[in-house]
Parts: sequence; C-alpha cells; structure tokens
Amino acid sequence: MSIPQIPFIFLFSLSVQVMPNSPQITSKEQVTMWAPFGQSAQMKCDATSVLPPTIIWISPRNEIIPSSSVKYQILNDGTLIIKKLTLADQGKYACVARNPAGDNIKNVNLLVEVKGPQINGHSGRSENKILAVYYQTLLLDCKAEGKPEPQITWTTPYGMSLPTPYLGGRFQVHRNGTLELRGIRKTDEGRFLCIAKNYLGEASLAFDLEVASLAEKPIFPVPNIEVLPLKADGDDISLECRATGKPKPEFLWILPNGTALNPGMKLQRFIHYLGNGTLHITQPGVIDKGVYRCLAKNVAGQAEKLMKQHHSITVLILQS
Repeated sequence: MSIPQIPFIFLFSLSVQVMPNSPQITSKEQVTMWAPFGQSAQMKCDATSVLPPTIIWISPRNEIIPSSSVKYQILNDGTLIIKKLTLADQGKYACVARNPAGDNIKNVNLLVEVKGPQINGHSGRSENKILAVYYQTLLLDCKAEGKPEPQITWTTPYGMSLPTPYLGGRFQVHRNGTLELRGIRKTDEGRFLCIAKNYLGEASLAFDLEVASLAEKPIFPVPNIEVLPLKADGDDISLECRATGKPKPEFLWILPNGTALNPGMKLQRFIHYLGNGTLHITQPGVIDKGVYRCLAKNVAGQAEKLMKQHHSITVLILQS
C-alpha cells in the first residue's frame, strides 16, 4: 500500500521600500560673483527634494562654515552671508545639499572688488590754489574714496603730520577728511597736502595757501545808472561788469532766463569772456530783453550789477 504524496506549498514575503531621490539644486552650474570690499556678500543655494535637504557650505580652505559666527551666517533657506569682505574671503565656495539619498553640490566663485584711492573724484596728484583772509576760518575738503577705505593724512607747510581725526590748537581734521584752520595767520602760507592711502596705492591733493592781510568787498565804479544806446541793425553788444576788490573778484553772469554763465563759458549767442567779466551777445534782438545780472565775488563778500534791455534797445545799468 502506497502513501499518497502531499504537495508542498512555499509562501514568500517580499518587502519593497521606496527611497527618496537626492536633492536637486536649482541653477547648479558654477557662477562667479563680485562683491565690494568691506561690505557683505550673499550666496543663494536653492535645493528641493522629497525630504527637506540639509544645506552645508564649505569655504575655499575646505572647511565647513558654521551656521552662525562673527564672519558668517546661514539663513533657513540656505543662503550664506559673508560679512565685511576682505581679500582673504575670495575663492571657490561649495554648497552641499544633503539628504539620506545623497548629495548635490554647487560651486560659487567669489571675487572681492577693490579700488585705488581717489580724492574728490580724482586719482593721482592734483593741486589747488587757495586765497584766505587773515584771522578767518578756512575749510580744506579732502573727500577720499577707495576699496579698502583709504587712510587720510595731512601735512602742513611746517612739517607737521596730522592723522584723521585730529584736534589740536588751531587745526582740526574731521572724520570725513576735511582740514579746518582757525584764526589763519600769515605764517600759515604754504602747501597743505592731503594724502589718501590703501594697499593699492595713494592719491594726493595739494592746497597752496596764500593769506591776504586785508580784504575788500567788490564794488562797481560810478555812475550807478548808465544808458547805452544800441544800433537797430542788430550789431553785437558787450555788457561790461568791471568791479574792484581785494583780492581780485570772480564774475558770474545770470541771463534773464536764470541760466548762469561762469567765466569762459559760451551758450548759443552768449559768451562770458574769461577774466574781465564781459558778456558778449551776438546779433541781439527783442527776444533777448530782460534783466541781466552780474555778480562779483571774493572772500570778503559779493556785489551785484543789474542790466536791463528795453524794447527801445537801450540798456539800463543799475548798481546794487
């Protein structure tokens, strides 16, 4: 008698686990960014994944950057902030977006923008001549710019070196680089030199100071009223603005429409000659009628002369 065979049934249990993808960084290609010396730089690192990624930044020296320190800050969205940039901060930064499935990396090349010194908008050497009046106060402006910020030093005609800021005796150097001279004396005459330096170089501005022992406000000669006949054929005319004073005045013409003409300037049919205060008008006509103002100015004050052109093509000259 045979024993019937019972078939065996094998049961298998299979467990399938779906793993998330590694993070994906937006705009993954390497970028180069510029940032000014001494300011802050921000580097973004936008990454997405099923599981929120962890953002890690690695410095050019291959060190992990802390999330918060005196130098660095990493925001919740992964943005890296570098504070008060120096040249040592230049280099390639790596942003690593990480989750259990893996890493994704983006590189950012940081370059720090630097600039050599400039004084009042000029690099290199420049000079000015200054005329001051005995015992007055004088301000010599020396606005320096550069990256890194330049250090400003003043030297006086008698060899003193004044740092910024400085306060002593009759001299003061303000934080913005301006040198203030109080109670100017004849012995202060000479060259005051402002020097602005950073590691890229230097710029300088020299003030050659002359001190006048006595100053006189500009005045115009009499008569106070003068009528000048003009030809009706439209010949050119010249308006004189002769004033005397100590030191010699500088002249400024203001046209009837309010336009100011400095010495040596030409505007359409109007020319202000350099040095003598003469205003030349080419082919004058009715359109040119109005009040013409001439200002004479020096360190002691200012005087003004008015000239009015009438329909009868005469010029009335008044002195204020």
